[in-house]
Amino acid sequence: MRENTRGPDERQRPGAAPPSPQARRRAYRLRHLLASVRMPLYLALAVLFGVWAWGSQAGFAPSPWALGAIALLFAVLALLALADAAVIRDHRRRRGVRR
Repeated sequence: MRENTRGPDERQRPGAAPPSPQARRRAYRLRHLLASVRMPLYLALAVLFGVWAWGSQAGFAPSPWALGAIALLFAVLALLALADAAVIRDHRRRRGVRR
């Protein structure tokens, strides 16, 4: 049996080349765009569900606890999108990439 001496990082598909710097920049621009769109959307949904939970009454469907949990979920997603945008901004600053 033949032993594979190459590590998992060294293996590539035949004919596959690493992405060019321009392709990587496009990926970061798209990631930044998605993060900047998702964050306000998630924040608006968190506020919407929070207000709905605040105004709803116990005993009716959906329950205030369920609405509050959904609002909390969207708030966490907004924070993750904000963190993603901050990481991308920091990466751009370190690399010196302009828009």
